[in-house]
Amino acid sequence: MRHLCNTPSHFATTLRFVLISLLFFGAASISLSAAGRDIVIGQSIDLSGPQGDIGKNYLTGASVYFDFINSNGGISGRRIVHLVEDNHGSAETSDRITRDFLSKRRVDALFGYFGQDSVESLLHNSEFRRSGMPLVAPLSGIETDRGVSNLFFIRASYATEAKKLVSYFSSQGVKKFAAIHASSSYGKASMAAIENELKNRNLSLISKHAINNDGAEIGSAAKAIHASNPQAIIVILETLPAAQFVKEYRKLDVATYILTLSLTNHVTLFEIAGQDASTGTMLAQVVPHPRSWFVPVVMEHDKIMKIYRDEPPSHLTIEGFIAAKLLVSALKAAGKDITPERLSSALRETRKLDVGGYILDFSAQNNRGSNYVDINMLTRKGGLLH
Repeated sequence: MRHLCNTPSHFATTLRFVLISLLFFGAASISLSAAGRDIVIGQSIDLSGPQGDIGKNYLTGASVYFDFINSNGGISGRRIVHLVEDNHGSAETSDRITRDFLSKRRVDALFGYFGQDSVESLLHNSEFRRSGMPLVAPLSGIETDRGVSNLFFIRASYATEAKKLVSYFSSQGVKKFAAIHASSSYGKASMAAIENELKNRNLSLISKHAINNDGAEIGSAAKAIHASNPQAIIVILETLPAAQFVKEYRKLDVATYILTLSLTNHVTLFEIAGQDASTGTMLAQVVPHPRSWFVPVVMEHDKIMKIYRDEPPSHLTIEGFIAAKLLVSALKAAGKDITPERLSSALRETRKLDVGGYILDFSAQNNRGSNYVDINMLTRKGGLLH
């Protein structure tokens, strides 16, 4: 009888122990699972809109580095899940994608946004600012106010590009400049930087034209600029209208320098403008030339591209590659428990990070990691000469 009476009590005690054990080890298992979950990166990028060719190249460079990291064990065993959404160059679409990333898909970081209007729209997005979610390496040289503490650029500003172009060509004896720019905020801001630099150097801006990206005014602008007889023309347009302008202007003059900022795709420009357009056409670039073999990150990028992609490196694939390297470095520094605050802190504390001959340096007062600007010449074969 004693044995029969004690059986239920013993069974109940055992059952409670089992349940408590399950709860404890289950909770531990859940915790370990959360700590070891995938790292999710969200990217809104123009892949099929007006600057889709640029977006595709930038994405390729970033993707090969993420693939390389994942194939070599990830980050402390955690795989990077790279969510890519095509915003078609639409700010409205990009805003919707961002809301989805922040609310439904619960990403760990935003990365590599592209589409000029998309980046500008994000800066005014109160949900993004409140979230504290870092946006790492947007493909933009836009200037921002100091109130956006969760935004981290790896490229020089458009103003810095403009200053480098003016500085270089003024040192070559060029004194008379003309400019054609987009009527967008990107075009206006870059134009303002150029005018300020010209003024500081006592140089002349003898002709200036703002146009819409539909290109309707390009022919008349080319004729008006030609009539002013400039020594150099600075072009601040998206790739297609920039190429159309170069084509039209070279019909009138084959010798005057034509200078563009880095968001002009030289391959598309050459395809549209033709071989004759290459004479005297220069492009600013914000990363090393893809054939600068003495730069370690260029060699590393070329090696990894050959493993994961069957296409040649470009300035834009290198930029995407460098951007991905920065993000991976910050994710490692943030530790196992990655939160927006910890990741942003890791980025702000990134001091003189050498990703292979290209230095990135941030601080609480500086959200732009590099001011590197190089000038390349378009060749008669459509390449870029450093």
